[in-house]
Amino acid sequence: MLVGLDHLVILVEELEEAVAGYEELGFRVTPGGEHADGLTRNALVPFADGTYLELVAFIDPAGGRDNVWGWRPFLETGGGLVDYCVASGDLIADTRRLEEAGFGVEGPDEGGRRLPGGEEIRWKIARVRQEGRVLPFLIEDETPRASRVPTGSATEHPNGATGISQLQISARDGEKALESLAALTDDRSAHGDTFRVGPHALVLVTPDDPKDSVERRLETSGPGPFAIELTASGGGRRELDPGLAQGARIRLG
Repeated sequence: MLVGLDHLVILVEELEEAVAGYEELGFRVTPGGEHADGLTRNALVPFADGTYLELVAFIDPAGGRDNVWGWRPFLETGGGLVDYCVASGDLIADTRRLEEAGFGVEGPDEGGRRLPGGEEIRWKIARVRQEGRVLPFLIEDETPRASRVPTGSATEHPNGATGISQLQISARDGEKALESLAALTDDRSAHGDTFRVGPHALVLVTPDDPKDSVERRLETSGPGPFAIELTASGGGRRELDPGLAQGARIRLG
């Protein structure tokens, strides 16, 4: 059973610079640690709804070795929002359901991270074989989720952000993407181009014009996560500076 969005991955070249930018945007950023593969490290922007933004950087930006998600090529296109993850309450069952729906699935495999204080946390992941990243990778914690995802004061952001309300996903082949998202979410109440996974909305967007922002993103990065909408206390809606957000499109409000 899919629980909801777990986190969104924002690939950056320099982690410290990214942290400073997100703090300037009014987010509270928590150090994350180094992943078990020894290739990447991260910092987190956790929200009160249990989701988070993951700012992730390769330890050696100029190195040739990639991770299992294939993120390194995105550095050449500026990084930004490159992937997303959905939490599973039963990863084996969800993997089996997706395989029965006709998807090729890699995993479940072991994953983990060493926190700045030395504690090791562990999880299992599964990845759907696909062109682009219309579908997420799935995660199920083995150690307590509270060890992986900060809570309490870490989720209290000066800009009022409280959670992820919507993730837009870009694709050129809208019909195929809709079929994939329907199979992933098993959302029988889906409305047009909007699907729900737990409390979160996944919204498919396709290009209207050869020069629009969706088409430009598809040209540089292929299909996949496109823009984030966050809920916030205090009302008002505003687009956050994409420069400070390391190329990620984020709307607050």
